[in-house]
Amino acid sequence: MDIFSERIIDLRIEHGYSQEEIAKKLNVSASGYGYYEQGRNEPSLETLYKIADFFQVSIDYLLGKIDSPQHTAYYSISDNLNLNEDEINAIERMKELGLLEKIGENPKVNVERLSRIWGFLENELGIDEK
Repeated sequence: MDIFSERIIDLRIEHGYSQEEIAKKLNVSASGYGYYEQGRNEPSLETLYKIADFFQVSIDYLLGKIDSPQHTAYYSISDNLNLNEDEINAIERMKELGLLEKIGENPKVNVERLSRIWGFLENELGIDEK
């Protein structure tokens, strides 16, 4: 059974619905929905959106690309700033350590300093980005 099938079965059971109830909410036949759970058929893109919306999870979660149901691949901070999960985690850690507050005192200067320090670590000490 593929990850999509497993996830929709788990979500349906977790929320206490029968296959028939989910099918009705998605406006598909009960057998059609049952085929999704059996891995015998795949939903249309429209139905995939409906399933994600109904269970309040991301499509990435349903398809097995991520393991967190509430995750979205990118968080839109503003029109020209999108952050992925790793970047959000890095910012959260920097906040925990008090670095964001320090950088925020003079962002233009302090970000440049941080960039130079990072460059030094990469170039002089052989620390790569991975």
